[in-house]
Amino acid sequence: MTEKKFDAGEIIFREGDLGDLMYILKRGNVDLKKKVEKGEVVLKTISRASEFFGEMALIDHRPRSASAIAITETSVLSIDGPSFEKMIVSNGNFALKIIKILSERIRNTNQHLEELIETSPRKRIMTGMAGYAFKYGQHLDNGPFKVSLREIRQWINSHLGISFEELDACIEWMLHCRIVVYAGTGKDHLIISNRFVQEYANK
Repeated sequence: MTEKKFDAGEIIFREGDLGDLMYILKRGNVDLKKKVEKGEVVLKTISRASEFFGEMALIDHRPRSASAIAITETSVLSIDGPSFEKMIVSNGNFALKIIKILSERIRNTNQHLEELIETSPRKRIMTGMAGYAFKYGQHLDNGPFKVSLREIRQWINSHLGISFEELDACIEWMLHCRIVVYAGTGKDHLIISNRFVQEYANK
């Protein structure tokens, strides 16, 4: 195994590339992203030490099905194909762990894709905005959350695969209906009510 280090934002591997390595996380955070019609969606965030990713390319020898991007300074251990096969053959517990994790990932990915198909774009945007506000927003003393408009737009586009055009139209509608409001006189930040966050956030 070889240790590799990546800076925040650095690409570990790209969707569509041929892969000859899998990775085990030592520290940091990695987003697994898949391209969709209008952007990308985050399928999973790898954040626990000893969690692995990129193994499918060693199992089926097909191009990468997703991209892996370091979202913080990240350190991983890389394992090549021959070493991976040797571990599978010689270590039954390791092989069983691989099977269980792959099964769980398939179920989670299928559920995620079903939700993307069945949920309307407007509801996905509202759920995304509420979730972002809850996790990353500034919780004000009087209850609501303050978020950067630029950052929440970027996050929803990259995590939910919503186009900026569709997203901006929904935000305009929410502003018109006073579901959200601008913070102060500028248009750089939004105020999202605590009630809205409680109703829509997937906590």
